[in-house]
Amino acid sequence: MVRIHSARPFFFFQQSFTQPSGSISSRSRPPNSLQPFPGSRFIYRRLADQGSRTPMIEDPTPTPSIPVPAKGTRVTPPVRFESAQRTVWILPSEVDLVRDCGFLGGIATIHPEQHRSGREPHPVYRGTDGSLLLWKRCLRGGWLSHFISTLHLSCARFLREMEMGEETRVLGIPTSNVIAVASTTATIGQRVEMLIRLENDVQTLKQFLEDQMPSDRQRRAVLKATAETIQEFHQAGFLHGDLNLMNILIQQREEECPRAILVDLDPGGLAPLANRHSNLTRLIRSYRKSIGLNTPPLRTGEAIRFIHGVTGADRDRMRSLITASQQYLPPSQWRR
Repeated sequence: MVRIHSARPFFFFQQSFTQPSGSISSRSRPPNSLQPFPGSRFIYRRLADQGSRTPMIEDPTPTPSIPVPAKGTRVTPPVRFESAQRTVWILPSEVDLVRDCGFLGGIATIHPEQHRSGREPHPVYRGTDGSLLLWKRCLRGGWLSHFISTLHLSCARFLREMEMGEETRVLGIPTSNVIAVASTTATIGQRVEMLIRLENDVQTLKQFLEDQMPSDRQRRAVLKATAETIQEFHQAGFLHGDLNLMNILIQQREEECPRAILVDLDPGGLAPLANRHSNLTRLIRSYRKSIGLNTPPLRTGEAIRFIHGVTGADRDRMRSLITASQQYLPPSQWRR
């Protein structure tokens, strides 16, 4: 079984607004490529248009009835600010918001309203536009985290997450909204931070499934929205790096249909054989793990309807996924 560590398109662009760590310094650029930002000690440069992109490489295990798009979605490159050892990339429409909260300099200028749990508590601030902004210090995982938990060799994977979020939202697919990424040079490597705009009135899919109060009708609507979002995400040519019940947020508001939002796309290096099938198998393993932690199992008919939606009603894909999941779930889960 292939474990997926990140999210990226099935396709690879010849050029992208993400730059290698070695190109962060402005010393390698002509002096006239940098302009002063009015009212700030920072300098900024809008990354130049990258030109036409190359066609996509098809999914390693494509399904003919769900073709991979032939062309990527263009997004506006971020604005880049530099000062001393700190470099910050910001979505063009969010420059004022990011500057006002202190993210440019690395020191918050407002008090946090709350903290969100994670590997460490993340402060949440109220932006000048009224939105909630989570200031996240990006920590390493795995055994290296015991030695260099705050250091990364490059911030490229985090810039790709910001790019992916923009591309998917242009397509109408709800994903996490990373509005800025900062890199601070350390003695060895870089310290990376992200500023993320949070959604209101949300809970994780795991929290929703643990609640036995929603009616069958409400549960069907939420599971349908979740299946459709994942299917559209895959249909657009993307994979999620850690598709699990905690990285799917459910937003329910009165007089509105439920929304499913994919978060923590976790860009990086996908395994060469990773595909939609392994992505969905990862989600099934997450569901099995949650059952072991006392999450009630799905009700009769819910699993098969979810598989029907998340595979785009493709029979071969449905059959393959159900067969693969038999090692994780009992046959009773697939009753109609």
